[in-house]
Amino acid sequence: MKSTVYPLTILAGLLASTKANPLPVPVDTSLKECGNQWYSPSSYTCRVGADSNALCPVVNGEAMEDCNGACYTPYRYNCSGTTLVENPRKTSGTFTLTASNPDQPFDGEPIQAAGMHFWVGGHAATYCPSNVGSICTSFPNDTTLIGNGYMSIYWQKDGSMAFTQAHSSQQYNLSYYGGGITYEGGGYFGPNGEDLITCPVTPEGSNTTAWKLFARLSGVGFPSSCVGLYVVVHDQNITAGAWQYT
Repeated sequence: MKSTVYPLTILAGLLASTKANPLPVPVDTSLKECGNQWYSPSSYTCRVGADSNALCPVVNGEAMEDCNGACYTPYRYNCSGTTLVENPRKTSGTFTLTASNPDQPFDGEPIQAAGMHFWVGGHAATYCPSNVGSICTSFPNDTTLIGNGYMSIYWQKDGSMAFTQAHSSQQYNLSYYGGGITYEGGGYFGPNGEDLITCPVTPEGSNTTAWKLFARLSGVGFPSSCVGLYVVVHDQNITAGAWQYT
């Protein structure tokens, strides 16, 4: 499922706004007024501007912006005057990723590589052979660095974001090969621009729950325990985060 830009005309219909003047007071006192309709602040925000009073949804804990009748996330788009345009895509350099969902305790946590998959928070699983000497200590080792062909990323059939073992091109349950769509100073999305989601799982050999990263691939369903999030791109000026990730 690709990330959606929400036309305000459709949102207005979905919200079943009332045309009464003045607006009747709702039974639910937590609702707020936006023009000629009531809305829940936990689900929508009222954008006041050229589009009058426009409701934009709250997605992944963050209110979407309004651009001349379309709601959008700045992680993917920007508003140029009254025109919605895609942010420039990142085509070079290395970067790290962090999770963003202000409603969740993992907000701001790094995206880490471990067990051939990617996780929200925790630590990177790395390896450096003893015979290479002190070079092992020159790496951050707990920083998952992406870009410049540094890591071979692919997406499994269940939507999992995965990577291949170093010096190997073998993928398991392959759906798409290659990393996600990356925006300069913006967000990181699935292989076709899909939104990302994280699900609580218990890794093999572990007794604790961890948040595994997935893309909302077409035809793939997720349990209600999963949580949507934005993944934020941070440019880095280092060329290697570890000897290899495992």
